Amino acid sequence: MGPSFVIEKLEFQRDQVWQVRYFKGLMTFLVGHSGAGKSTALEALLYPLGLTTATIMPEVAACTQIRLTFRIAGTRWQATRSPANPKARVSLKNLDDDTEIEHSLPVKSTKAGEVTAGAFVQDLLGLPQAARGTTRLGLDTYYNTVLALRQHTIAFAFLGGGKDEERILALEAVLGLWNPDLAGLEKNAAETASRHAKAKADLASYKKLRDRGTVADPDRLRSDHEQKQREHAAAAAAWQSADATLKAAIGEHGRLIALHKEADADRRKAGKRATAAHEKLHGAIDEHARAEGALGELLKPAAEDCSRCGQALPEREPGRCQQCGQRCPDVADQRERKIAAARAKIERLRLKLQSLQDALTSAVTAAGRAEDTAATAFTARDTYDQDHLQPARATAQQAEKTAHGLSRDVVRLKQWLDSSTYLTDQRKVVDIAKTAMEQAKAARDAALTAHDVRRKELIACWTELFLIRLQQINPDVETAHIDPTDFSTCVKERDQPDKTFDESSVAGSPKVATNVAMLLALRDLGRTEPTVRVPPLLIIDSPLADLGAVDQATGLRLIDTLIDVAGDTSADGYGCQVIAATNDPLPRAYSGVRDIPVDTDNRFFDHAPRTEN
Repeated sequence: MGPSFVIEKLEFQRDQVWQVRYFKGLMTFLVGHSGAGKSTALEALLYPLGLTTATIMPEVAACTQIRLTFRIAGTRWQATRSPANPKARVSLKNLDDDTEIEHSLPVKSTKAGEVTAGAFVQDLLGLPQAARGTTRLGLDTYYNTVLALRQHTIAFAFLGGGKDEERILALEAVLGLWNPDLAGLEKNAAETASRHAKAKADLASYKKLRDRGTVADPDRLRSDHEQKQREHAAAAAAWQSADATLKAAIGEHGRLIALHKEADADRRKAGKRATAAHEKLHGAIDEHARAEGALGELLKPAAEDCSRCGQALPEREPGRCQQCGQRCPDVADQRERKIAAARAKIERLRLKLQSLQDALTSAVTAAGRAEDTAATAFTARDTYDQDHLQPARATAQQAEKTAHGLSRDVVRLKQWLDSSTYLTDQRKVVDIAKTAMEQAKAARDAALTAHDVRRKELIACWTELFLIRLQQINPDVETAHIDPTDFSTCVKERDQPDKTFDESSVAGSPKVATNVAMLLALRDLGRTEPTVRVPPLLIIDSPLADLGAVDQATGLRLIDTLIDVAGDTSADGYGCQVIAATNDPLPRAYSGVRDIPVDTDNRFFDHAPRTEN
């Protein structure tokens, strides 16, 4: 059994006020109708430890801080976390040791080697941080597999319903069956087998050349070595030449790319200038038209009416006011000056219009030239890439491959040439590699055999305890089996065929019984097997799951079973604490069992008593 894990109290701060719920004793039931908030409380119970998969409801998110006080192996700890910010750090404090610093740990690590809050608690519980391939175990995996049965999975999914790889690895780690040394033995066996195969291949290659007479004559071997050296030198020179050509082609291609970018930028600028010139010309045309209109009004003024009676005014002699008839010598001069100014403005605008037309023509011509230049640069770039750069790259790659191949041939011939006793020496290398391979395989096979024997023995014990717990809940169960490979279950009831977990029906909650019995039997196994490190704490959300309406007797037996496991002590003297939620009140008073009513008038969070801490 793993070290004792006991929840003492859960505190939460709301509007600067701390409230508290105590979990006294080893068996606590949260009792209340559906929707009263029991699951909300259970989901938040271990959230301060750094869980990332717990469902945080609005009642919890409204809290400023949540603080959990708990004991692990008799040492009191306190974990504080802010539910309003899931990424906030978790504060973990040892309440029994004032000299130990308070740990401020992240929920998720952001850099290599950083310890998370979940990993810290996982280490306190003695749960290994096991890994296999891409599967890595964290506190959340253990929580969902062996610590808690949650409301949304207890009646439908096997042990939390996570990925099979995670569940199998978590159960292996808890059972003490995860052995990281096995992976090292497997790797060593594979590597020694690979070295033996390579040594045999080299020996076979040498024998093949010897049988053909290639290496029978040392002079012939020396000649072949010299020939390969010359071929390698020529290939290396060809590779260097091809590489130089490739680098030059890459440089030229880069130059063409730069030219195209420059030409394309010029094209865009020329287009913008042509557009601006066109807009200016339209503005000048509009201004010229307005000036001509103003001149026309001066040359042919509209007839005016009397400002008092509204009748048409009579013709007057030049120099007299058209309305009152009195002499006004400056009227004609003012009109002539206005006409002259309007004609001057029109001429000025005409010259401006001509200038803008010339500028537009030049801008359009320049834009066309820039477009042609950009298109030419684009074609030159792509043509050079296809006709020069790609062939140069292919030639350089082939030359490199040829040079490397000849280099390996030169090295092999040099080894044969330097060692007149190559055959004898290579046979010794093969024998040594074979011995190492056989030893590695023997060590691996012995470890696997011992591991498989231990695994089958342990699962057989677990199966026996699983059947006992199942029969406590449902006496109609005749046989039960846990698969040693993937820990899947098969249960047979009276007058029924064997059924796996997935084949079990939802009615009557046999899946709930299987999940509960598996975890209870796992804790029973931990009391007899020192290598089983399952934490004694067990959180079960709605274990009765409609049993009250279907089979009240089974529900009562399930409650009795939970109370029974809570009464057994662990190796360090502490019992298995069970915290569960039910819809119906307990049928009678149980010794050492405490219930916390949760209903509309007594919400877990809203109506919790205050604390002075």
